[in-house]
Amino acid sequence: YDAISHAVETSVTLSRNVFSDCFAREAWRLLQANYERGLADPNDLTAGGAMQLGAYLAGAAIENSMLGAAHACANPLTARYGTIHGVAIALLLPAVVRWNSPVVGARYADLLASSGHQGDPDDPAEKLAQRLEELAAAGGLVTRLSAAGIPKEDLPMLAEDAAGQWTGKFNPRPFGREAALEVYKCAY
Repeated sequence: YDAISHAVETSVTLSRNVFSDCFAREAWRLLQANYERGLADPNDLTAGGAMQLGAYLAGAAIENSMLGAAHACANPLTARYGTIHGVAIALLLPAVVRWNSPVVGARYADLLASSGHQGDPDDPAEKLAQRLEELAAAGGLVTRLSAAGIPKEDLPMLAEDAAGQWTGKFNPRPFGREAALEVYKCAY
């Protein structure tokens, strides 16, 4: 799931470029198409190979464009509660996609189209967020902070921690303490 998040986040960062776009789109296409299949049958070498290539390409996209708010908000969950990184990402990525929608909705539509998904033209971010929730569910991952047992009263503290994460400065929508708090509330 973390590799999926790399494809999604790198496709919209402020430092994205032609190389990262190419890597991110192909990574997304491979990962989202094979994730459920690979989980259902770990012996499916075709799905496994596609997942490995997709993860590699998502990593190459990071090297060319960095990450964003989902990773900035996920890292404090790992540091404070020991939340496994991929689980923390699943808790936050759909909320970040929805939160980023006003500034990069068209880029999310492009990402969906690259994998043959047609979303609501008026709200492609919602379609992408729903697909990310489907993928998380397939992996047995929750997408709500409340379901993960994160205390609501800790959100301001987490927001302060997230605002200090370096990945947030690459997010397409300005990201700081108040923005992080808004994302956490959306994910709660």
